[in-house]
Amino acid sequence: MRRVLVNGRLFDGNETVVKQNAALLIEGGKIAEIEIELADEDLRHLMDKWSAEEVYDLDGSLVMPGLIDSHIHLDMHGMADTYDENLIEDKLRSIRAAKEMEKTLFSGVTTVRNCGSVNWIDITVKEAVEKEIIAGPRILTSGKIICITSAGTEYFDGLYREADGYDGFKEAAREQLKMGADLLKIMATGAIMNPGGVPGATQPDIEEIKAVVEEANKLDKKVAAHAHGAEGMKNAINAGVDTIEHGTFADDEAHRMMIEHDIYLVPTLAPDYYMARHGKAGGVAPFMIEKLKEKRISRIKALHRAVESGVKIAVGSDAGTPYNYHMNNPNELMVLVKEGIMGPGRALVCATRNSSRACGLDKEVGTLEEGKLADLIVVKGNPLEQIEDITSEENIVLVMKEGNVYKNRLNEKDKSNY
Repeated sequence: MRRVLVNGRLFDGNETVVKQNAALLIEGGKIAEIEIELADEDLRHLMDKWSAEEVYDLDGSLVMPGLIDSHIHLDMHGMADTYDENLIEDKLRSIRAAKEMEKTLFSGVTTVRNCGSVNWIDITVKEAVEKEIIAGPRILTSGKIICITSAGTEYFDGLYREADGYDGFKEAAREQLKMGADLLKIMATGAIMNPGGVPGATQPDIEEIKAVVEEANKLDKKVAAHAHGAEGMKNAINAGVDTIEHGTFADDEAHRMMIEHDIYLVPTLAPDYYMARHGKAGGVAPFMIEKLKEKRISRIKALHRAVESGVKIAVGSDAGTPYNYHMNNPNELMVLVKEGIMGPGRALVCATRNSSRACGLDKEVGTLEEGKLADLIVVKGNPLEQIEDITSEENIVLVMKEGNVYKNRLNEKDKSNY
């Protein structure tokens, strides 16, 4: 199927500019050609040359790369008290996650990186997407989160794989890879959402983290490190991880090390936003509220310093945490802009090109370039000036993944019109 998109404005993900009068030829699931600044006569000649079977008139809307959410939990459903997630049986959680991945795709997110799931539900849902049993984004799976024996893991039944010592961490890593994990997720520090967990406290030793990195490297896979505290971040960096998740209490040395080692930071601001907004009155667990008071301001300040110092930022919403529902993933961009971390254009680059690099997918997706997979969305308005234009599902009028159209609120045009 040869599909053509015409009369659009183009944001390619590489820079914060919009190119006018763009046309794209999609063939074999990839972007075959891109033309910009087309006059009417040029477009007519181009349409004769391309001879497409389907033509989509964008009528001035913005075509851009599909968003990439670098940090979600697809089998968590945004319940106020995450302990209640344990009450949902695994089979039902899988079905619910499948439905929510469809919503995520329709919101404009064409790729997600799952950073921990109960009993490998993420791997099951990924298989269902790839076999076209359900519609959903491209899913990178991690299986269970690898951590030390610690308090609070029982709060999320089946989510953590506890291990101790170099050999124990190697075994835990191999288990996730055997099950089909695309990346490995490790707890370098304590957590906000575990009762008894101390967010800034260092957990595994460097050698334990290295054991996980070594196993991932054998298969050319990446390691994501949950890390709130500065020392835990430094341990993870020295051990060779690829991304730091959260980075709440980072100091300048941790930021410098991230730059030197070319490590991406995935700050995940949305959970703080939603939990602060709903609070105890909304049923959020009291221990989470107390920890939130300590870390929210610290995370914003640390992120400002990270961006100013040149740390590379990828976007992750942590969707699935309390009130942080799947399909609202683009709201992470709104929070980044609202907190003054960066402007809308830069936030969109972080959610497309940067996130593709953090996930190791930049040769395939993340920018609109000839030869890359046709993962793209069409948006009403101009989110490069008004970021809220991309946070409304109604504004996402076309979603394409690998050249296949999953959502279309445009009028398909007869090619004879051109």
